[in-house]
Amino acid sequence: MNPITSPDPESITSPAIPASRFTEMLIEENGLKPDVFRRWTFCQGMLFKSPDKWWGDHGFRDFPHEGIDLCQYEDDSGTIRRLDHTTRIPVMHDGEVRAIFKDYLGQAMIIEHKHPADISENFLSVYAHTKPISGIGVGTGVKQGDIIATIADTGHSKANILPHLHFSLGIPSKSLSYEGFVWNVMRDPEMVTLVDPLVVIDWPHHELNAESLECREI
Repeated sequence: MNPITSPDPESITSPAIPASRFTEMLIEENGLKPDVFRRWTFCQGMLFKSPDKWWGDHGFRDFPHEGIDLCQYEDDSGTIRRLDHTTRIPVMHDGEVRAIFKDYLGQAMIIEHKHPADISENFLSVYAHTKPISGIGVGTGVKQGDIIATIADTGHSKANILPHLHFSLGIPSKSLSYEGFVWNVMRDPEMVTLVDPLVVIDWPHHELNAESLECREI
């Protein structure tokens, strides 16, 4: 079995985004067990800045990937399991919902956070391809671990893609306005400095070989 991959300390690009219990909270809120949820697994195209698609024709993306796609995990027996449209999504830290907009597969939610150590620089988290729960809207305050959405059901999508959570992290610029926030704003480096989420969600992970059955079947 391949060794568990740990985040590269050199890839931690900003002290303004603290580590999160995000994966641990997702496991708890979905009735899973930490010793069964051994590690996240990623196919080529699911990771930050990847130029590739992991679905459809497996060709190139129009833009490098702005985050990570959380879809699959390996259990303690080595079996690859998948999240689905019933998966409940917790918020990573205390914050405020600043924008919600339709994306390619569901809705994307932008939450702005203040650093828990009172560092002046705020940061934002993006939960995309979701179905927000009732009562969540722009201006809603949320606490770490609150359930904010479920993963969108992609069964009727023309993209023919598995349900998954697109998760992005970034540092907003001083000039960023959340009014009219859409996907192109997130990928504009003058508006948001994106950060690799793998160094923040704090859980073992592994990239599968592109020829593995689990990746060829999706």
